[in-house]
This record gives sequence, C-alpha cells and structure tokens, in this order.
Amino acid sequence: MNRSILTSIRTYATKSKTTNLKWKPSVPVEQSTLPDGAIFISRKPVVAPEVQAVAAPPIHKPIITKTLTEAEIQEMRQLRNSDPVKWTRSRLAEKFGCSQLFVGISAPLKEAPVVEEPIYQGYRRQLITKQRQKRKELW
Repeated sequence: MNRSILTSIRTYATKSKTTNLKWKPSVPVEQSTLPDGAIFISRKPVVAPEVQAVAAPPIHKPIITKTLTEAEIQEMRQLRNSDPVKWTRSRLAEKFGCSQLFVGISAPLKEAPVVEEPIYQGYRRQLITKQRQKRKELW
C-alpha cells in the first residue's frame, strides 16, 4: 500500500518585510522636510478642537468644591464626636458638601466605634474556657 505524501508543508504567517505601499492614512497628515533631509509627518485632528469640546459630553461629573468656614469645620467635628455611628464620613460629606477624605482629615475619630459581635465558640472551646475559669478560682 502506497500512501500519498502531502506535498504542501504547513507554514506560519509572518509579517512582510516590505511596507504596504498602498496604505493611505485615514486622518489628514502634513509632511514637512527637516533641515537634515528627514521627512516629518504630523497628523492633523479630524475634528477641530473647538467643535470637539462642544460636541463631546464630559467623561466625569464636574466636582464642585465648597470652602468650609472654621465654624462649619467645628460643627462637623462636634457632630462626629457626639455620635460617630449616626454621623458617618459619607453623611457629613453630603451635609457639608465636601469629600469624605476631607471629613476624615478635618474631623478624625479618636477611636473607632466598637461593635461587639457575639463570638461563636464550639463545644470544645467552651469546655476549655470553663475549665480554665475553674482552675483560676482554685488559685
């Protein structure tokens, strides 16, 4: 049995070493010759900057900053120290029209509010704790 041998060899696509001479730029370009003979190609904007600024919507909302007076900063500190759970950084920032970072810098908490959560201990851990307490009573 003769098996036919494939005459084509599999090859990989490679980039051509020559540049594409048929390529035309999709944006308007301006060529100028430099004093040393090199060609400098500069791209012109497709849309004029004046039109682009009017036509394009802003990417982000403009940030409106408000300069707080010393009395407002004192009130912010007083509210933050009186009830830190109610007067959080985000709530104070919304009330005074400033950033949460500014609230954190100007009215920091002395200590973080402690929220005690019940810690679940398994049967063995409870037994060990009770035995330890009994041993301490015998001291």
